[in-house]
Amino acid sequence: MEHWYDNEISRGILAAKYYHEGETTPQQFIDRVSSIFKGDFRERMKKYITDGDFSPAGRTLYAAGSRGKFKVSMSNCYILPSPEDNLESIFHSNYEIARIFSYGGGIGINISNLRPAGSRVHNVARTSTGAVSFMKIFNTTGEVISQNGRRGAQMVGLNCSHPDIYEFLHIKQNEEKLSSMNISILFTDEFMEAVRDDKEYTLRFHVESTGENIKRTIRARDFFREFCETQWDWGDPGALFSDRLNDYHLLAGYDEYQIEITNPCGEFGGNAYNACNLGSINLYNMIDDKFGNAPSLNEEKFKQAVYDGIIALDEIVSYGYETQPLDENRTCIDDWRSLGLGLFGVADALVAMKLAYGSREASAFMENVMKIMLLSALRSSCDRAKMKGTFGRYRREATEKSPIIQMVKELDGGLYEDIRTYGLRNGTLLAIAPTGTISLLMGSFSGGCEPLYKISYERSTHKMEEVNGSFRVYAHSVKDLLRYHHLPLTLTDDEIREKFPWVIESHDVSFMDRVAMQAVMQKYVDNSISSTVNLKNDATPEDIYDIYLAAWESGCKGITVFRDGCRRGNILGVAAKEEEKADGPKPAEGQPVCPECGGKNIRCRRPEWWRPPQWSCRSAAAWWCRTQSPPAYSGTRTRSPGWQRCR
Repeated sequence: MEHWYDNEISRGILAAKYYHEGETTPQQFIDRVSSIFKGDFRERMKKYITDGDFSPAGRTLYAAGSRGKFKVSMSNCYILPSPEDNLESIFHSNYEIARIFSYGGGIGINISNLRPAGSRVHNVARTSTGAVSFMKIFNTTGEVISQNGRRGAQMVGLNCSHPDIYEFLHIKQNEEKLSSMNISILFTDEFMEAVRDDKEYTLRFHVESTGENIKRTIRARDFFREFCETQWDWGDPGALFSDRLNDYHLLAGYDEYQIEITNPCGEFGGNAYNACNLGSINLYNMIDDKFGNAPSLNEEKFKQAVYDGIIALDEIVSYGYETQPLDENRTCIDDWRSLGLGLFGVADALVAMKLAYGSREASAFMENVMKIMLLSALRSSCDRAKMKGTFGRYRREATEKSPIIQMVKELDGGLYEDIRTYGLRNGTLLAIAPTGTISLLMGSFSGGCEPLYKISYERSTHKMEEVNGSFRVYAHSVKDLLRYHHLPLTLTDDEIREKFPWVIESHDVSFMDRVAMQAVMQKYVDNSISSTVNLKNDATPEDIYDIYLAAWESGCKGITVFRDGCRRGNILGVAAKEEEKADGPKPAEGQPVCPECGGKNIRCRRPEWWRPPQWSCRSAAAWWCRTQSPPAYSGTRTRSPGWQRCR
């Protein structure tokens, strides 16, 4: 029998990332990870991991069994409170970032409480450098605190109403690499409605210490188009829809539970100091009669895996309680006991079901999957509450206000009544993480809810394996599909598509179908979904505009877009030959050129609706021209939204 750990990639990942000193075999690794569980459940978890049906997240895989050896957190990610508008609070936040990084966690932080650039301060500086300026300090902390060979990961967010929102939007384009950071703008429903209806929107900030009221009116749609343009060019920032984050989850009826921001990958949104333990189920392994005449979801197997997955994550929370980096993290665990059970192998499961990702049939299948997953997770947490007690702040009347609990009332009346009687063990249950490493570890499966990125690809040996070479890697489901039909692994991707038209890559999926799939899943996920829409190089800013608007209108909590060949891709390692594509075509004869720089770095492939009549790199809708520094901020707050574009 072939196991996930029999292949070269999996063994390389184990050796590079997860083996403790003295471990040399997959079985030793599996024994260590499962050792944190007790009794018969330990053997169950050992089988889940051995079979590749379920895996805790990477942080747990490394930290399990580490008591007495080294200080490392079992939790994947942490939410820090927004720092208050003073130096003491800002630098205390920086200390907390450093402490969490030193324990191996990633962080999310919202900097919207910090006063904007140019506002008054009562010190020698006279005026503030702004909220965005402190991102550099947090980024440096992420770079210098090592996590076993990698930087600490951060998500930094800013509310769409903050007057520094333009500076935040363009900070990465301004040669500020911020290598340890993902950044996202938190868009409210009010702002998105203004975008949809093409209305004005007021940026505002009240500086409590000085009494200064800062207001500035913009056209919401103009800013949002600039946001989409920046996404086209750079791949950052992403979008989080803050009202949806706070209104649609299991704790929506608890006034004291306000979601500050998400973790770096966007699947877990939490209140201040919350910590989340993640784990994922391999959906591909839940499919019976793969590629046959009647492939189907093994519902009983899947229900049991979800049920046991919730138990496992709750046990991990308890096991890792004492190794939380901050006292406030332990308090938050006592209060909420947050979990994030997710999936990987979704695209592979669709291949096994002979369903094209993004099709109506695939969406219907995934809606059924997610409905089963939610109900099974709630049943597990309810049963565990009956046995071990509820999370600390549980209140029945507050729980019943959740729109998810009200949906459960319609779907499963018996479960609803049991929750009313016994409560829940956990305040959050489901979160769909990207699972980039564990999906690869468990046998080269597709990550999270994403479509297959490639049917097959050439892969270099793992950078830490100290072996130079490359080999062909097939998506797990594609390899099994070819074997099922007794076809050689020498078929080209085009030949595979021709024989099996439901096997498609991410670039073959309509971006609207991609958003629709996420929305179908989000309905049954109490927390959030990490999701990136991968676009071809010839995608336009208008395409990105449509994606984000559709994501908001369909109830998604957040989404990001990555265009092949964007500048961020160059930093992430795109080959030199791709650089010209990333820069875009040069202005063609007869097309307008920028009067500031003569056309340098001007992209003329955008649709006509985007180009203003008086086109220059100083206009808000123009492309970036890297020729001069922006004018100094006068403090009048009359600056054009497009001033950043000329450098």
